[in-house]
Amino acid sequence: MANLVGYELHTYRGGTWKIDSIYDDREIAIFEAQRVFASGRFSAIRVVEERFDQASGKASTKTVFRSAKSDDENTEAVERQKAARREAQEARKAAGAGDFEPGAGRPAAADSSGPGAVTLVLILGGLVLAGIGAIVGVRYIFGGF
Repeated sequence: MANLVGYELHTYRGGTWKIDSIYDDREIAIFEAQRVFASGRFSAIRVVEERFDQASGKASTKTVFRSAKSDDENTEAVERQKAARREAQEARKAAGAGDFEPGAGRPAAADSSGPGAVTLVLILGGLVLAGIGAIVGVRYIFGGF
């Protein structure tokens, strides 16, 4: 028996994903997804491969393509950051400051010499047990048992 494979084109708009169309061919599904995304009507799009194994009766899915407006915006932001770093580094070199070293000029991190998390948990546990012991003791003394 053979595996059955289909490709669903999902569109995202208004906070929900919807199946737009279904294809038998992966390349056609991805091409159509790119075309639909380029139209600008949807904020995100994906192609999901659905595979059904007739012998075992099990189905599996995986996303084979995705694109979102935020992906493009994030890529542009990263490129702007890289350009700004290059400009700053060139300005430092021109001023004779040398290469930029991450963390240079920053104050050292404060020494955390206070109690650790384990110590605080043990103290809290001790206080809870002492409180329970006090309640039991008061009930015992005043005949609550």
